[in-house]
Amino acid sequence: MLLRRISEHVKAQNWTAVGLDFIIVVVGVFIGIQVSNWNAARVDNALAKTYLVRLHEDVENDIDALTRRMDFWDQVIDYGEIAIRYAESGKLGEQSEWDVFVAFYQASQIWKYSASDPTYEELKGGEQMALIRDTSLRQSLVEYYEDLDRRAEDLYALNPEYRRIVRATTPYDVQRYIWEKCHIGDGAEQELLDCQPPTTKMDLTSILDGYVADPRILESLRFWIINLSITRGQGLKELSRLEILAATLREAQGQS
Repeated sequence: MLLRRISEHVKAQNWTAVGLDFIIVVVGVFIGIQVSNWNAARVDNALAKTYLVRLHEDVENDIDALTRRMDFWDQVIDYGEIAIRYAESGKLGEQSEWDVFVAFYQASQIWKYSASDPTYEELKGGEQMALIRDTSLRQSLVEYYEDLDRRAEDLYALNPEYRRIVRATTPYDVQRYIWEKCHIGDGAEQELLDCQPPTTKMDLTSILDGYVADPRILESLRFWIINLSITRGQGLKELSRLEILAATLREAQGQS
């Protein structure tokens, strides 16, 4: 319709009308482009908000998972220090033989930690990082997530030699009792429990004497507990970093 009218105005040499028609066409095209751009921006903003929410959930899950593991590592370190003091001094102190035996065994427990990064990997894999418009936040995400594998392997996936040695030298029946009464867990979750000694008689003195007599046990225990303490220190730094990242993601959701 508009093109036919323009053609008629040209034939009639009505240049004023032609000019008006041209302006109408240009304005119409401009408005169409602006509407299209607005719709695209609206879709991008909604998608960015979705990613920000998901990233925040991932980070909060990491905070929870790391906090629970650090509490667990604290227990293991405490047990390890009790066992080390006994092995170095030969004195029970305020503990019973059962307490010290449990300390030797529970000091061998591990709970590995690895962060969750499905949303970041989706963003990176789909080349959609530009949706995160805050360049500072984007850089923080890159710095946190791109180093995950190294940190997980170096710090949070420790599997100590002490664990193998002490379990290889501890009588089987006693170990079964520990797992039934002093520990709960399904692989994904676990907890170390205060537990009473078994009612059946056990020669705990001989077991503890065997631990002390084996130089590998004290050596590997010292090595394990000091490294776990370092891991816990790194975990504190990581937790602080995660809490800052979580706060930034919360703020970004409100601005998007």
